[in-house]
Order: sequence, then C-alpha cells, then structure tokens
Amino acid sequence: MHQVVVLCSGHSTITPSGVLSAGATVTLIKGAPNVIVDTGDAWQRDEIVTALVEQGVAPAEVAYVVITHGHLDHVGNNNLFPHATFLLDTDLGRDGEYRTHDFARGPYLIESSPGLDPIRVIATPGHTNHDVSVIVRTANGIVAVVGDLFEYEGDWNDNAWRAWSKDPATQQASRDDVLALADYIVPGHGNIFRVPSRREG
Repeated sequence: MHQVVVLCSGHSTITPSGVLSAGATVTLIKGAPNVIVDTGDAWQRDEIVTALVEQGVAPAEVAYVVITHGHLDHVGNNNLFPHATFLLDTDLGRDGEYRTHDFARGPYLIESSPGLDPIRVIATPGHTNHDVSVIVRTANGIVAVVGDLFEYEGDWNDNAWRAWSKDPATQQASRDDVLALADYIVPGHGNIFRVPSRREG
C-alpha cells in the first residue's frame, strides 16, 4: 500500500514589506510506482533532494510527477525527475512527447501494484481553471494531495484561500467534493491534516 510523505511542508506569508513569501508543499507518494505531487520552487531544491535521500528514493525512481496547477512555486524543480511522466492541466508529457487527458470523461488513473487501488488524479478547479488533486488510498485512509485548493489547515477560518482564488464559487464546490471523499488532506502551503467535520470545512 502506498505511503504519503510530505517532503517539504510549504509556507505562504506576507512579509512586513507587503511581499508574498511562499514555497509549495512537495509530497512523495511512496510505493509502486513512486509519485511526486508538486515540485516546489527553485529555492526548495536542496530540501527536496535531502528529503528524498532520507526516504531512500532516487529522483530517477520517480515514475510520475503531478503538478496541481501551473504557478511558479509549484513547478520549480521539474527537471529533478528526468524519467517521470508529467501531468499538468490536461497535458501528459514524457521524453518530449505529449498527449492529453480529458477530465470530463473521468479521472486519470495511475496503476498501482496488483490488488491495490489505482492512484486517481481528479479535476478540482477554482484556485485556477486547471487545478487537479491526487487521491490515494493508504493504510490510514484516503489522502487527497490538493495543491492550493486548500492553502493550509484552518484556511476556512480566515478564508485565506479566497484571496488567491480565480473562481471562489467553483473552488468551494471542489473543496466540498474533496472533503466528502478524503480522510486526510495535504494542502498547498502546509502539512497534512485530518479532514475536519463537514461544518468546519
């Protein structure tokens, strides 16, 4: 069964000078196959490499890289994974060749070891018009790795996610969908958290 490991717990804060300081959460779905969700920004590179070493996973052993959306702080280390198939928006790329996946027809499935559920990539728009989330069954329950669909645990209290949302109504609907199916969420700028009661989220 797959294990979800947060390699870099992201952050997002406004500095005293009013500038956004941000780095995305970078997540390893460890198993057969190994999957990376988001690659952070260029300044997180050393942290990612060190965390992978600690997990005993070489970049060349990563079979898939899923980018939840195309913002700079989520795509900065794609070139660490030269043997991976990449998924961003509807684009699938490997070795310089590209095809597309139509999410209107269903999730993109990453096949796992025999007897295990596939890892599902689903469309969860709102933060941008092309967000996706990764859904994986683990020994502890279903984990959703969601990029900036959720900024961090508790963003429903301060509504921080709305400030960066392209379409808040659509994003709220996507958030509700994920809350209904997941036991844990890995947000775009924070550590993994257990899904709150439906009244909170």
